[in-house]
Amino acid sequence: MSLVIVPLRLSVNINVKAGIAKRCGSMTQTSAYDYIAKAALDQYGMAQGKLWFLGHSGSVTFCVEIQEKKFLLRIHQAISRLQDNVWQRPDVIESELLWLNALHRDTEIVVQEPVKNLQDQWVTQVLTDEITEVFYCSLLHWIDGNILNSHRTPQQAYRLGLLMAQLHQHSNQWQLPQNFVRPAYDQNRLQAALLALYPAVLQELISAENYKILEVAVSRVQSMIEKLGQTQDIWGLIHADLHEGNYLLHNEEFRPIDFAVCGFGYYLYDVASSLQYLLPTVRASFFEGYQTIRKLPENYLQITESFLIMALIEVLSFHVNNPQEHEEISETVKYIAREHIPPYLEGESFLFDKY
Repeated sequence: MSLVIVPLRLSVNINVKAGIAKRCGSMTQTSAYDYIAKAALDQYGMAQGKLWFLGHSGSVTFCVEIQEKKFLLRIHQAISRLQDNVWQRPDVIESELLWLNALHRDTEIVVQEPVKNLQDQWVTQVLTDEITEVFYCSLLHWIDGNILNSHRTPQQAYRLGLLMAQLHQHSNQWQLPQNFVRPAYDQNRLQAALLALYPAVLQELISAENYKILEVAVSRVQSMIEKLGQTQDIWGLIHADLHEGNYLLHNEEFRPIDFAVCGFGYYLYDVASSLQYLLPTVRASFFEGYQTIRKLPENYLQITESFLIMALIEVLSFHVNNPQEHEEISETVKYIAREHIPPYLEGESFLFDKY
């Protein structure tokens, strides 16, 4: 893994506004991350590339343009130091890039192909000399497409199901490289997500009564997971975050992006995490598209509903440290505790009725 030391002229703890700017929008003011980005690009032989700041959430992202080609540069530092830093580990980052490279090589799915640096490494290190902090960076090819701002149609949900099945098919057949490391979406992660929400009870964002309801639901989900096991047909490498902001539409073709939180998990958890962003009226179309490639178990609906509860708690725990999300978190927990969990605990299906 290559390493370069760059003089840091501004504090790295600058307040970079969260959110996504227009893709390849206007140049931002010079910041500490500009220096880190330029130092990283030098290790790809792209020191003359033009940089446009995109946003800062799970990582700092820039659009890079050089010789009429575009790339996505990521500085793997989360906007909140309270977030799980496992995603910033170099071996974890490299494993994500290895899967992206394999998807580009082995399938017809259009993904952001990763780029190796001049030292033939997937992950690039930049060390700042003033605070001796290492920043890990990666570079991906840019892919064209648009993020949809409207609800998915049944036809689009069908194609989205096809896409997810293709990802799972590759995951199921791919021989993992040696030392491949990604986090797991399992019982331990679910328990950690629930515990991460408890401070919201102390802050009175979530009532003690509703938190108890979440605990009961989590216990039921964990029991279901115990019975499932982790056989190859139901467990493998998953995207884990295929919501409407993480796939592009290009000429009626869906293109998945942002594999930053991919990991090992149940294929139906991946399905559930995506379905939570689709209207109930098109979810059946998603399943129809998925099953043209991969067969689902007979009780897939009940399993998916359990994982939908898990996916909702995972999303809430991810945003709980962001004050801008507190109001929505409070309202979402109330809705889940009232509309999702009671029928779930009674064994009644809700997937095609509740958003």
